[in-house]
Amino acid sequence: KPRGRKPGHVGARPAAPERIDEEVVHEMPSVCGCGGAVVSTGETESTVVVDIPQVRPTHTRHTAHVGRCKRCNKRVVERLPGAPAAGKGVARVSLGPNVQAMSLGLRFEQDVPLDKIGAFLGQWYGITITSGGLSQMFDRLRRRSGPSCDELVRVARASGVVGLDESSLRQDGVTGWMWLMRTDRVSVFRAEMSRAGWVADAMLGEDFKGVVCSDFYSVYTNRDNMLHGYCGAHTIREAREIAEVVPCPATREFRDRLSAFYVAGRDAAQSGDPGARRGARIRLGHIIGCTDWVAFPDIVRLQERLDVHKAGVTLFIDRPDVPATNNATERDFRAHGRHRAVTGGTRSTNGSLSWAHWMSITQTDRKSVV
Repeated sequence: KPRGRKPGHVGARPAAPERIDEEVVHEMPSVCGCGGAVVSTGETESTVVVDIPQVRPTHTRHTAHVGRCKRCNKRVVERLPGAPAAGKGVARVSLGPNVQAMSLGLRFEQDVPLDKIGAFLGQWYGITITSGGLSQMFDRLRRRSGPSCDELVRVARASGVVGLDESSLRQDGVTGWMWLMRTDRVSVFRAEMSRAGWVADAMLGEDFKGVVCSDFYSVYTNRDNMLHGYCGAHTIREAREIAEVVPCPATREFRDRLSAFYVAGRDAAQSGDPGARRGARIRLGHIIGCTDWVAFPDIVRLQERLDVHKAGVTLFIDRPDVPATNNATERDFRAHGRHRAVTGGTRSTNGSLSWAHWMSITQTDRKSVV
């Protein structure tokens, strides 16, 4: 898609800010460029210049007086900002919450590399911090904000419909997996080196009673202890690929009939008409039972899949809260894909845990803003 709007559209311009902090008046020229005198018309023109004021970081020294207990001779001192949980020592210089928040946003929302974050803070604010220091800071903040991520997990597990998906992750040069459990309110990421079913079970918890929306990966299809809503977009995509690889009237007919079923199912779900819902399920039954495609093994494979998982394929027809596709989960995964492309992965388990933690926080925050 080319950039910009189509020809003929009015250009997009930023709205003028409501608050004006300073006003500069430019006097009318007394002489025109031609040499003639200038007379006022009573009109004015104006423009608003939006700029960032020069920022200087504030340096606040925190001083704590040290005492000693008369009874046990223990050294007693108030805990200073940035001190570890044990309170036995504190760094000579620590970064405040605004710098921490900016660094987290640059890293996990804007996908800026660690060395670039350090260079940015040094150039514009005179703050010196290394890539290793940023990584350690993110890890410390992850440990401190662990209860926030635990709350996201509880909200997701209490939801009636949950989307599940997984995508590759590189940890110290080894392929791992980033898992995602999402709802319309929260996104919970989890980094594991395994793609086995126990990860999905651990994310959902033992008491999950809702619907799991997913693709047809065997980790999900092999579980009979949960209610499924399978993604129709994956099946339609495969049908389109078959029609492209083996172009003929038969493959195109299968593709079109399958797409028409999902359109009819969506319309029936929105209308709430029991007859339309029954008609959509009958339409799928005809697709599954049709023998016109026995010469195409890939189509037969899709027919068998639709037959075995028919209840999960058609669940969206009777449950308007269950989507017909898993596209929302895949859209939530885009942030992970961008971050993976920029960073190339992590170097340690702590790095992967921090990645998943802050992805959960930032992506959930975006949903609350919207």
